[in-house]
Amino acid sequence: MMARAGTRKDAHEPGLKPRLGVSTCLLGENVRYDGTEKSDPLLLKAFGDDVEWAPICPEVECGMTVPRDPMHLADDPDSPRLVTTATGEDQTGRMQTWIRSRLDELAGCNLWGFVLKSRSPSCGTGAVPVLDATGEQAGEAAGLFAAAVAKRFPLLPVADERSLRDDSMWDNFIERLFCLKRYRDSMRPKGSRDSLVAFHAAHELQLMAHDQDVLSKMEELVARSKKLPLDELSARYGELLTTTMEFVATPARNADVLLHALGLLERYMNPGERQDALEAIEEHRGGRASLIVPTKLLGRHIRKYHVEHLATQSCFAAHPLELKLRSHV
Repeated sequence: MMARAGTRKDAHEPGLKPRLGVSTCLLGENVRYDGTEKSDPLLLKAFGDDVEWAPICPEVECGMTVPRDPMHLADDPDSPRLVTTATGEDQTGRMQTWIRSRLDELAGCNLWGFVLKSRSPSCGTGAVPVLDATGEQAGEAAGLFAAAVAKRFPLLPVADERSLRDDSMWDNFIERLFCLKRYRDSMRPKGSRDSLVAFHAAHELQLMAHDQDVLSKMEELVARSKKLPLDELSARYGELLTTTMEFVATPARNADVLLHALGLLERYMNPGERQDALEAIEEHRGGRASLIVPTKLLGRHIRKYHVEHLATQSCFAAHPLELKLRSHV
């Protein structure tokens, strides 16, 4: 098995690869209950060498063998138990004890997010069947480890390998990784109201493409930031940021935001440049061009004409690695 994630105190520094917690089986290790491997070649190819993996296998790490009896979630979908399918032996306490210890370790690893195994009773991010005493499905839930991760690390994006096969979900996950990482970095080691306000100002256009209602709440919060204790302000803003970034930005919304930016930029441009930009934006709206095409085009004009209030916007100043990973779609 691959080595467990250790503490990386420097992992938040700019320029380093994203460090992602990952279900070990997705990397091809033979840790599944039946001793087989369940690697995801498409996932590994899409990320390539651009991320650093921190492998995690809840079952093996809490002391279960390979192979082992298959398990499932049982009883109450709101508080499921982990039991062996053949004997009904309750493994919940054993797993929860390991989870508490492991999450404490992961808290020091400066992870950017997690990619977990879908439908696993430990790692499934949702839609894991929960069976009643008769073996009938009583509902669905997240796996025990995945649920604990979401509760302990609310600012870390979590996805499963199946969802990332969808182009829009892949793009959204990569965007969330970098955006939420920038927010965490802006608030450490000792964040301030000014750093939070500066982060929001730099991400205004990017957030606009996700959800206008949540963005309005964020703007209201920022407007009265001086009236709130910093800890409360940061927590509430982080919650709203996570919520709005979970809404997938559609091509239509992206195009509207780019048109807004073009409206601020066009007085500097000649008619030919404006027409080229407009066509590129509408190509994206119609699904005939990726978002990077009009974004890069506008970015070139922003730099050419030194439009500083747009140059500082995150959508035009994205990290090259973010653009590279997003362009995989």
